Amino acid sequence: MGIRFLKKIPFEPTFFLLLIYLIITNGIFFVFNFIAVFFVHEFSHTFVAKKLGYKVENFVLAPHGASINFKQEIFVNNDEIKIAVAGPISNLICAVTMVSFWWIFPNFYNLTYLFVLQSYFFAMFNLLPCYPLDGGRVLTACLQNYISREKAIKISCILNFIFSIVFFLLFILSCFIDFNPTFATVSVFLLLSFFINSSQSKFCLVNRLNKINKNFSKVRFIYIKKSTLLSKLINKVDQNKFTIFVISDKRTIFLDEQKVFNFSKQYPLTMTIGEILDQIWHK
Repeated sequence: MGIRFLKKIPFEPTFFLLLIYLIITNGIFFVFNFIAVFFVHEFSHTFVAKKLGYKVENFVLAPHGASINFKQEIFVNNDEIKIAVAGPISNLICAVTMVSFWWIFPNFYNLTYLFVLQSYFFAMFNLLPCYPLDGGRVLTACLQNYISREKAIKISCILNFIFSIVFFLLFILSCFIDFNPTFATVSVFLLLSFFINSSQSKFCLVNRLNKINKNFSKVRFIYIKKSTLLSKLINKVDQNKFTIFVISDKRTIFLDEQKVFNFSKQYPLTMTIGEILDQIWHK
């Protein structure tokens, strides 16, 4: 069963290179802890995404993690942030929990020291504001409130290169003071995390019309303005009732939740419903 399970999980070649590098430089026990930290991090992303109504379409393991692909423009900003920070927070919680056990069982320190150290490092690394790391996704989601998503991603990508250069310069400096190859490793994988787009996991919003507990006999009418963002409409959809949005302008317009979700697949969530309708009517 274990072998069959591993065969179903796609890996990037660079992930194996990272594991080989860690085995050579740090040993098997170090790699065992790294894999444990890695899966805690990625499971947390998937768990929170599922709770928010998303599902994984594609899962590929890479050195920087199994990242979420936002190219489909289907995430609500707050959901992006919650899913992104779930990984680092889970690593920090695990690390703090292990440290608390050290006070009760001192011998536990020898078994969990590497796990705690790697958990802290993995959390801090992923919180860097570099796309597509978790910190870069949080930055992109926040900037998207003020500028377009394309510009927000460009800013995050620029920071990616800046941090990569900074870590490489730190590596060069360490060669003369206290040699630390970790700086070079971080620099390289920051660049790899940006260029390897195929290693990003894809999440898509679950169509709430398919929820088993949806009650079609109870219709919920919500009056909105044309200036309402598409992302806000999606948040207003009730999982237990059928939602219809009503726009009272020069003429009354009715939009059911299915149309709203179809809009989310075709247009950015930062667009207003009025802008979307204008584009449709002028086609």
